[in-house]
Amino acid sequence: MVSTVEVKTQYIHHSCYTLEIKNYFMVFDYFEGDLILPEDKEIYFFVSHAHGDHYSSKIFDYMNKVKKYIISSDVPVSEKILPSDKVVIVEPDSFATVDDMKIKTYTSTDAGVAFLINIINKNVFFAGDLNDWYWEMEDSDDVRDEMHNRFVAEINKLKNTNIDIAYFLVDPRQQGQFDLGGKQILDLRPKYFLPIHFWEDYSITTKFKDKYKNLYNDTTIVDIKMKNQILKLDI
Repeated sequence: MVSTVEVKTQYIHHSCYTLEIKNYFMVFDYFEGDLILPEDKEIYFFVSHAHGDHYSSKIFDYMNKVKKYIISSDVPVSEKILPSDKVVIVEPDSFATVDDMKIKTYTSTDAGVAFLINIINKNVFFAGDLNDWYWEMEDSDDVRDEMHNRFVAEINKLKNTNIDIAYFLVDPRQQGQFDLGGKQILDLRPKYFLPIHFWEDYSITTKFKDKYKNLYNDTTIVDIKMKNQILKLDI
């Protein structure tokens, strides 16, 4: 029988969450917001790509507290920082081992990477900007189909993976297609689905939950009500 582990995750802002699991404390795509780092955990920052709503160089203000930074190769890291043994640069579609974490990256359909992190035999997926992007009033059928095929090619690589936590996009700017990528992630049956990239439109996370909570009984779909909301999960 696989043992469960209680973890704590906190929504910070937009796509940023923290995740506390055993002695590890992970920070995903921080660029602004109220962030409190623990004194008694090993701290890791993950950066999926260089867009300003996912990355700020201010993360290096915490360098004396941080064990490692795992950063997508498209992020312009200062030469003053790059020699640091605390910085691990990752390419799309690659593997890395960082301390006790096994990290697989996927190629984003926008910029940078998505992360699959295996830690204490649990799998955490953080999408970054990997999504089935479709803009109803702008994209032609050909553009839509090309994007969809690229997205499916990436998430098909996850089909045989038991995902414990999926942090994935629910973007209100996609209007009627706000759930297009998210539904396909639900098809992978993650244990928990946590929304990202919703631009502080908390209602869209509830709309997504209400639409799918009875259709995907294997997945707990979480909606977010406020910044710095804390969630305790058993994975």
